Amino acid sequence: YGAVFYLLLSLATGIIYFTFVTTGLSLSAGLAVLIIGIPFFVIFLGLTRVLSLVEGRIVETMLGTRMPRRPLYSDRSLSWVERIKDMFTDARTWSTLLYLFIMMPLGILYFTLTVTGFSIALAFIAAPLIYLTGELGWLHTFHPQPEIQFGLLAVPPEFALPILFVAGVILLFAMLHLARGIGHV
Repeated sequence: YGAVFYLLLSLATGIIYFTFVTTGLSLSAGLAVLIIGIPFFVIFLGLTRVLSLVEGRIVETMLGTRMPRRPLYSDRSLSWVERIKDMFTDARTWSTLLYLFIMMPLGILYFTLTVTGFSIALAFIAAPLIYLTGELGWLHTFHPQPEIQFGLLAVPPEFALPILFVAGVILLFAMLHLARGIGHV
């Protein structure tokens, strides 16, 4: 269930991360001609590293996957200029920026896949129950013998509804496994 919640939450975090990266890079490029441009970019890269730690904790909490640890601070014996230079030359800084940038399209994909899959599964499971309780009684006034369409094949509800129910249960468990697999990846 943590993986399902993570996939749903990834839409919100993806939007936040994408907005942060695009705004930070745009402002850094725009302010580069001014005296505050370089300090702004350094602060932006520092906040990027903080966001990567936050995302790592979210992944650890919701997915149960231990994220690799890295030191919060660089070597204290170096001067602050050398530490900033290390931050600029560290590949993790730039890979984090890329990860935060692509989290929005991934978040949209995860959210859409999760909501669509679970909606279809729950609709398939609920279809026989709704039909049997008479909630679709209005349907009988238009079509005395309603049939359920499977492509070009029309099947009477007595045969189709149990198939839909079983397919819904299978799809529900398949979606849980898919969410877990995506979370593992």
